[in-house]
Amino acid sequence: MKRVAVVGGGITGLAACLRLLSSDANVQILLYEASDRLGGRVQTIREPDLGITVEAGPDSMLARKPAAMRLIESLGMAEDVVSTRPEATETYIVRDGGLCPMPKGYLGIPFDPSCVRPPLLTEAGLARALEEERLPLDLPEDDAALGAFLRARLGDEWVNYVGEPLMAGIYAGDIDQLSLMATWPLLLDLIRNHGSLVAASRALMAPSSRRQPGSSRSAFITVRGGLSSVIERMVDRIERSGRVEIRIGARVGAVTRRGAAYRFHIDTASGERFEEDVDGVVFAIPPQVAREIMSSVIDLPDVETHYQSTATIVLVYARTAFGPDLARASGFLVPRPEGMAITATTWMSSKWPHVAPESLAVIRAYVGRRHQDEALALSDDELARRAAEEVGRLTGAREHPVWLRVTRFSEAMPNYGLGHLARVERAEAALRASCPAMAIAGAGYRGVGLPDCVEQGERAADQVLAAIRA
Repeated sequence: MKRVAVVGGGITGLAACLRLLSSDANVQILLYEASDRLGGRVQTIREPDLGITVEAGPDSMLARKPAAMRLIESLGMAEDVVSTRPEATETYIVRDGGLCPMPKGYLGIPFDPSCVRPPLLTEAGLARALEEERLPLDLPEDDAALGAFLRARLGDEWVNYVGEPLMAGIYAGDIDQLSLMATWPLLLDLIRNHGSLVAASRALMAPSSRRQPGSSRSAFITVRGGLSSVIERMVDRIERSGRVEIRIGARVGAVTRRGAAYRFHIDTASGERFEEDVDGVVFAIPPQVAREIMSSVIDLPDVETHYQSTATIVLVYARTAFGPDLARASGFLVPRPEGMAITATTWMSSKWPHVAPESLAVIRAYVGRRHQDEALALSDDELARRAAEEVGRLTGAREHPVWLRVTRFSEAMPNYGLGHLARVERAEAALRASCPAMAIAGAGYRGVGLPDCVEQGERAADQVLAAIRA
């Protein structure tokens, strides 16, 4: 019987295990996770006494990516799918210490002066953004920095106050150091299809282009018990298969050749050391860690993915702390020039119907982005106090939080730098040439969203199976 190792027990590695199990191959699977838990950044906070179910990590999956629903349906959880509340559509951006509505255009791109309410953009900043419709296409032939591309199209002010907090905020990154092709290649398609970003925004915001009333699913979905319930269902299926050995607290220190197979050198949290031989490997861990482990077997080209540390602070208030506008809000973004500790918030109980009872309001604040992460050095108590103070000041909260929790994610958010996809392709090509039974997958390579990670894990499993069958 062939043996396949999966290194990394986040959703990518778990998806790889399930794919291996679903194949008709007679393989034994070894799952190694260095930490003390499976699931990676997926962490659901459940507080039965308060009646809250809220995510500390990722809070949803993009419904249009097939891997999301395919996974949920395969786990028998389709009836547990939850969509965002249709009324929670208002997103705000902080400027000069106040909340301004996000421009009404697609991705915050204005298409006429009425899209933006002052003081979010000055008259000059708005005029510069609208001029984009008259610019020549002038699209990059290869990769470009996301910030440089958007600044040339829409101007510095729009980028600083709308583009960066929205587009770079997903990565907790610096917009001027992110790869356009690896993060927002959709922008190029919009220009090719419509002639400009402004024209694309106008077309996509036309009533005929929007989701029709009665549509059953929002753009983002989650499940009623929280995303950890997806992880729990994945782990349960893996354990019940009888074909997977799960080693938690087991760190793979190195891999060496063993004839046609590979030998793993493993250290455990209890201080044990042992070796195991396998025929194929899925590395579902950050690129630099995988590269170091493989260094005795292959000099893998460096993907050079920067990982940014972040934190989330869940703040629970009595519903009476806020006015009625909270029900229509999905959150607010904080541009860098505002100099605040928090970078954004999601108003979880407004956005999702399953998060809390009607008597409570749940807000999640985010801290940490590249070149602006000083607040992460604060203690948990001080970080929570700072977040609550900033949220309270901006929202006009009439009461203090009744409950809060800080969750830290050390070096957890990948930032794709200029030329990222080309580096990933070189690494993948080197593995195919020298070590075809090894594959790499995960958020550090081809997408940070949960569906992206699931799809990568499945693809890596298929690649390894094909190699060991050959």
